Amino acid sequence: MKKFLLFFLVGVFFINTASSQRRTQTVKWFSLAAKTGIGNSVLLNVDIIEDGNVDLNYFSMSQSFGGRFTFTIGDNIGFGADLLFSKYNQKYTIINTNEVYDKDLAMKTLDILPFFRYTGNTGVYIEVGPKLSTIKSIEETNTTTSAIVRPNLIGNYEPKFTSIVLGFGAGLYSNERLDVNLGARLSYSFTDITPNAAYNVTGDGYYFPNYAKSYPTNPASVQIILEVNYFFAFWGDASCGRGRFMLFK
Repeated sequence: MKKFLLFFLVGVFFINTASSQRRTQTVKWFSLAAKTGIGNSVLLNVDIIEDGNVDLNYFSMSQSFGGRFTFTIGDNIGFGADLLFSKYNQKYTIINTNEVYDKDLAMKTLDILPFFRYTGNTGVYIEVGPKLSTIKSIEETNTTTSAIVRPNLIGNYEPKFTSIVLGFGAGLYSNERLDVNLGARLSYSFTDITPNAAYNVTGDGYYFPNYAKSYPTNPASVQIILEVNYFFAFWGDASCGRGRFMLFK
């Protein structure tokens, strides 16, 4: 909860810092973006990290693609939301008696990310917001045939989880209508996606983890993000106080 408060205060800081500038910037921009991301993913669990028979791969791959809508006040203050289709993996190497085998969990999610973004005059930006994820499917594969195949794996997981996201980056190209940005996003979920104490992600009917205490499993990831942003309309404030929504031709 303290981390949520910290990120919220960071957002408030940028809003207050830019408040004097916003008073003179009356043009509001509307834009759509296509974006894609690639990076790592990890299911953080203290039990598994401390298990000498399990090697947790911190650089399992994650991928995302989708779009976003943004409402920008002037050139600096932006509010919007991403809609992303994502895939997260977690790979393990497990030692079971005299056999060493690999396990891979592949999780597909639908992610909605409301965000606040502040962009400096040089094109450098920072953003913060929650990520609301819904698990669509989970698949498990093992390199040993001794493990039990579990087709209904999704029933052992919390179907929805919320993460806090912090992003930053800079513009690669910009003109009056188009921006291309490259950045990075860090996300961490405070939700335990395996709340059932009788379930452990490394247990497969062949390897039987035996932990004295059941610690939460929290998804985390770091991704490089590429986005192409197109400004399709703006709202201009007239001198009489009445605004007007205008589409670019």
